[in-house]
Amino acid sequence: MQESFREKFFHVITLVLLSVIIVGGAALVYPTWRRGQALKVQEADLRGQIEEKKKEIAHLVENQRRFRTDPDFVEAIARRNRRVFPGELVFIFED
Repeated sequence: MQESFREKFFHVITLVLLSVIIVGGAALVYPTWRRGQALKVQEADLRGQIEEKKKEIAHLVENQRRFRTDPDFVEAIARRNRRVFPGELVFIFED
């Protein structure tokens, strides 16, 4: 039961072709896989930025609420911006 040269040749050619197909397929899929990985990283970064913006918006909404309901908050902001009540005497010290 010895294989003939022709059968050995076909086995070798079959193995070579299968190897080429597998390596070629991997070479074609790899760039797509890498791009997918890069997109996942980018998505995570963008989700983090979205969360930061949501926190910033929540802070701004809270400040808006306080402007409507908290007169001490409004006065503190006005004082920080060098605003005074009419007729109030102000001393400004410069460094």
